[in-house]
Amino acid sequence: MDLSSSWTFVLFTLCFVTLIAGSLFGFMIGVRTGGRQERFRQVKEKLKRNKEIVCRWQKERHEYARQVKRLEEDLLHSASESEQYKERMSDLEFYQQKLRESERIISSLSAENADLSDMNVLSMLVQLKDDPLHTNLTREEWNDLFHLTDILFNHILTDLKDQQGITRHEQEICCLVKWNFSRKEQLAVFNNTSEALTKSKNRLKKKLRLDEKADLDQFIRLY
Repeated sequence: MDLSSSWTFVLFTLCFVTLIAGSLFGFMIGVRTGGRQERFRQVKEKLKRNKEIVCRWQKERHEYARQVKRLEEDLLHSASESEQYKERMSDLEFYQQKLRESERIISSLSAENADLSDMNVLSMLVQLKDDPLHTNLTREEWNDLFHLTDILFNHILTDLKDQQGITRHEQEICCLVKWNFSRKEQLAVFNNTSEALTKSKNRLKKKLRLDEKADLDQFIRLY
């Protein structure tokens, strides 16, 4: 085999190995992304189911509370030793127990929903970080992200809104900055031009009374 043929064989081998490695890498990324999206979907479905169950139990709780109130009023008009009084007392104890049970279930499901909601927001945040260009958050999802940001970062978004009058879009900017999204990632999330983002941040600087040369992102991260 001459030198030219040897180099051709080596280059062909390298290209083949590179192709195989690229295919494996792409497959692994696809599996990882698919797994995360499936977990994200399962959490959202469980949240929806739990909310429906809580709603149903709240309706039952309302009925039990109504029965308890009615029976308590009836007891006021019944003689303490009469059979009617004993019957009403038995009914009252039954509905009071049902009321306590429904409140316990609602409380337990609400606590689980709160945990699932935080998991859901964090999963959504990871997905937004991984693929900011194609992850479009709904208004409700932004609200959930605002809520979690306020909990973890000392109510920064609520304070800036109440004290400085920042807009919803400016809240979104502050939210992404607080979660360490780069400028490139911010542009992808908002699907906006660099000039438009700069204008938005300059308006935000004015509301926060910052100098034009001040680093807005740094200010928000340290707020």
